[in-house]
Amino acid sequence: MALTSILPSDPSALKAWSAKVAVDAAKEVFWTRHVGPEGSHAMVVRKDDLEKGAGDEITTTLVAKLRGRPILEGEKAEGNSMRMEKATHKMKIDQYRHSVNAGRPMDQQRVNFSLPEQARRLIKDYIKELTEEITAAAAAGMRGNGDEFQHLPSDWNGNSNTLRAPDTGHYMVLGAAGTLAGLTAADKLSIATINRLVVKSKKMNGSAADGKAVRMSSTSVGGRSGYCFLTSPEGLQDIRDDVGAAGWVAAQQALTQAVGKNSELFKGGAGWMNGVCIEETPTFARQAAGAGGAVPAHRSLFCGANALAWANGAKGHRFGARVELTEHDADLGNEKIVAFSIIFGADKTQYDGVDYGMISVDHAVTAAA
Repeated sequence: MALTSILPSDPSALKAWSAKVAVDAAKEVFWTRHVGPEGSHAMVVRKDDLEKGAGDEITTTLVAKLRGRPILEGEKAEGNSMRMEKATHKMKIDQYRHSVNAGRPMDQQRVNFSLPEQARRLIKDYIKELTEEITAAAAAGMRGNGDEFQHLPSDWNGNSNTLRAPDTGHYMVLGAAGTLAGLTAADKLSIATINRLVVKSKKMNGSAADGKAVRMSSTSVGGRSGYCFLTSPEGLQDIRDDVGAAGWVAAQQALTQAVGKNSELFKGGAGWMNGVCIEETPTFARQAAGAGGAVPAHRSLFCGANALAWANGAKGHRFGARVELTEHDADLGNEKIVAFSIIFGADKTQYDGVDYGMISVDHAVTAAA
């Protein structure tokens, strides 16, 4: 009996097969909806510098806007010129790989489905989930202690892109205490939280020169300009449970009446409020908070343009693809092993330690039944 061939033997077919795995996996990643090229207002910017060139690190420079008292009549300009100030963000790409044992000839004999197709599906799902988790941890600046992360270990630190905690100007803890230790079970998300975040984003008047929060720019969501608030299923439910004239249901009813089928309700998001698209994210960071760690806390993210960065490398792969698949024999050719490799990096955009397009919010939630 011939051995089951997991991958096509023709090199051109293998290249197409590898590319399809990469595309299929990317389509299902939550963040893909928000990815755009450099120079765009996308929430996640894809940096492609390393896909064709050598190297494992990308440096991005943010030039500060000019700021200062003008030179008045009769005053000398010589020696009083303004300096061009800048800040930098550096990120790296890493290789992530694994393999799948697709079994022996008798394994294929015993089942009525295609082992090659199952191997392909499992690899695609794994790459999708791994990309999701690496990005979510980078965005939150922490992995947290929840089981939403199925592949990254509890001590995950971001590998080459060390996880970046939010700076004080881009961080908020709900509640009167304003600290994780002082968080209570009542300090949950509401419509008022969204409004506070909008105001906070508008009050950022710093620059790369003074190390203070730079004004956030809006992103594009479903063709509409605004901000994006990413939260857990529990966090979204707390917002939906906000009642009253300014509550969630009343706001979405009014919005749908105004824009009809263009409402985000029909485009994959939960809805819009005060220029903010609110979305449920499947992977998020959770932690223990409150007195004795008795209050479950989730981290939600208020995002604008260029809050995160993605980068891929492909030069080291045989076909210059983002995913490389190879087939190997084991047990003297009696078993087939499919191996894959991705070269990828995800990082929160920070310039000299200051977040650029994101505010992190820690809050209590109503526990799911």
